[in-house]
Amino acid sequence: MSDDCETAIAEAGWGIWHYFVVTLCGLLSLAEASTSLTVPIVAPLIACDFKLSREQATVAVATSSFGMAVGAFLFGSISDTAGRKKLIPITIGIVFCASVSLSFAQTNFLINLSVFVLGLGVAGNNIVLRVYLIESLPMRKKGACLAIIDTFWVFGYLAALGVSWSLMPSIIRMLGRQFRPSSWRVLSALCGVPSLVIACASGLLPSSPRHSLYRRRPRQTLALLQQMYAINNSKHADTYPITDFRNLEGCVRSDDEMDDNSGILMYFKKTWERVHKVYRPPYRRVTLCGTLACLLHFPGFAWLALWNTHVLQEMDHVASGNGTCNVNIQNVALGFLRSCDEVDDARFELLLLVSLGYLLGETLLVIGIDVVGRKSYLVSSGLAGSVASLVLIFRVHHTIRVVVSSMFLAAYAIGRTTTCVLLLENYPTALRGTAMGLTRILPHLAVFMLQFYLWTTCLLSIIVASAALMGAALVMLPVPDLTGLPMKE
Repeated sequence: MSDDCETAIAEAGWGIWHYFVVTLCGLLSLAEASTSLTVPIVAPLIACDFKLSREQATVAVATSSFGMAVGAFLFGSISDTAGRKKLIPITIGIVFCASVSLSFAQTNFLINLSVFVLGLGVAGNNIVLRVYLIESLPMRKKGACLAIIDTFWVFGYLAALGVSWSLMPSIIRMLGRQFRPSSWRVLSALCGVPSLVIACASGLLPSSPRHSLYRRRPRQTLALLQQMYAINNSKHADTYPITDFRNLEGCVRSDDEMDDNSGILMYFKKTWERVHKVYRPPYRRVTLCGTLACLLHFPGFAWLALWNTHVLQEMDHVASGNGTCNVNIQNVALGFLRSCDEVDDARFELLLLVSLGYLLGETLLVIGIDVVGRKSYLVSSGLAGSVASLVLIFRVHHTIRVVVSSMFLAAYAIGRTTTCVLLLENYPTALRGTAMGLTRILPHLAVFMLQFYLWTTCLLSIIVASAALMGAALVMLPVPDLTGLPMKE
């Protein structure tokens, strides 16, 4: 069945229609990334403004991670029922509303509620956007296009980091004043502004052709494919090779119990059935491997870069004869301020430098993931990243440590994006959103728990990071590599 679906999408060609969809999805990913550092950056500022302890400030960061765990599964499962296109503007709109709500929050409860909802929207958008995009692409372009939207994410993350760094000095100067034209509230709202703009533009996205077939809408799907064909090839829609919508009815297995008026009870019933299906053959192995791989990747782009930067700073202090090298999660999450009167400029500078490695990793993926294959990139990135991480153990010059750290983050970006592509390709349309949401629950919960309990040495954390990156690559080896082959249906 998936061969017929791939053929129907391939017959639509490749051109302007796809460039538009990939670019708009990339901008949505960029808008999501612009809020990726909002909570870690504003949390210490909130602590200074409200005279909170570091433990109280950490609660806000942990609450955001818990919101992501809930949002990933919630919106992933809803997308299998309601559709991908409908949820994209909703999730990115939630991101904007939560950012604005945070900027107006006056109590701890409202602050924590805002960051929880922000986590819901960010994780939900991350899942739904990738599921939507892979269902709209021909098989020879899936890997590269998913790497492209992750590249957009990195640009949004770097832009947010630069804007935050530039505003921090003026925000600190305004702390405690009655009239504050520049504060963490302004920064929170600014980070959410791209989400509002892109949420409006996301209405231009067409429906997912695979999900439309799953919802038994072959006539609507044929019209969409004809539109794609006409735009891509500058030909009349009637010349699209498939002329009868009934030829599409067997492409994706539909759900006979699903209808457009499904209520909340039907949603819970169908979600429960989907969860059971992804943990039964033939999907059980993919689910277990994917869940473990995502758990080993658990920090995510922003968190891993924060950890890496913290370790580099600790090593510099030890080299200067100042104490021992330790990793405390509170210092990782709240380290953008040295005190309420001083910005840690070194943290911002190092974070920008090492994060450039993400761009290198995603660029390598765009160039070759659909040519070389997923497994080759996965294993090579695991090996390279593990070796690069272990180099940090030795006494080397600061510049070498920064370069090696960038290489480690590049390998991490390759491994994480490749794992996402492998998982998306190995689930059918009926289960894809739910399965992807399930694989992201444990990583976010792990970060949530570690907010309160993690304290270790730099050496041990480096060894764990090295082993985790290699382990994440190895556990994905049993998952079929569908490079150049149809997705599972």
